[in-house]
Formats: sequence, C-alpha cells, structure tokens
Amino acid sequence: MGFQHEAEEVMHIDMTPMVDAIFAIILFLLVTSSYLESLEQDVNIALPSMGTKIKVVKIPARPITVNVRYLPGGNAYYHVENQKLTLTMLTINMTRARVRDVDQSVVIRGDKDVKWDHIAKVMGCCAQAGITKVSASLQVNE
Repeated sequence: MGFQHEAEEVMHIDMTPMVDAIFAIILFLLVTSSYLESLEQDVNIALPSMGTKIKVVKIPARPITVNVRYLPGGNAYYHVENQKLTLTMLTINMTRARVRDVDQSVVIRGDKDVKWDHIAKVMGCCAQAGITKVSASLQVNE
C-alpha cells in the first residue's frame, strides 16, 4: 500500500513589517536626539561683566504651622511640629521665631469640629509675638 505525500510547502516569513518597524525606530531616534555641537556652534564669545555685585535676597523662613485639634467636650490642643503645646509655650515659640526672622508667618490648621474661640486664641498668640502674617488653611472638597 503506498501513501501519497503531498508536496511540502516551503514556509516563508515576510520580513517587510519588521524592517519597516526597525527603520521607523531609527528615524524616531534620529529626529528626537539632540546634538550639542549644532546648539553651541560659537563657543568663543566674550560675555559682558558686571560692575557691581548682585545683592542676594534672604530666603523667606518656613511658616510655623499650628494644628488645632478637637478634644471631646469642646476643648482643643495645639500641635507645632508634632509637639503638643500650651498657649503660653506657643507664644514663646512664636516670639523666638519672630526674633530670628522679622517676616515670620503662621499657618493655622483647625479641625472642622474646633470652635472658633480656639483659632482666635492662636491668633492672639501671634499678635503677642508680633507676627502679622497669619493665615488659615482648610480642605477644599471638590
């Protein structure tokens, strides 16, 4: 009994898409790369000099952030840099900061359940320390 074999087809892989992709990648790299020699063609230029020195402005101090946290019963406590402070200690810290920097500022972050009286007490501490740049921060719900 003889079996007839069908003629084997030769497998042919089309390389055209791969070559097109490689050329596209090469073209992309050529277009997006920058050449320093084309950007700086004339390096031998004489730059002007200044007759006087520039006065450097002092970097503003980081604002003091006072967190006013709610306690049950209508009370509150005050945190500055993870330290629980009384109003007296808060005034002393603000006075020290004001001595170091005349333009010291304070940001008050009050819990939503805190009464306004506690925020006003922090503002009073700022006034006693001589700090006039006081602002309040709140969370905006969109």
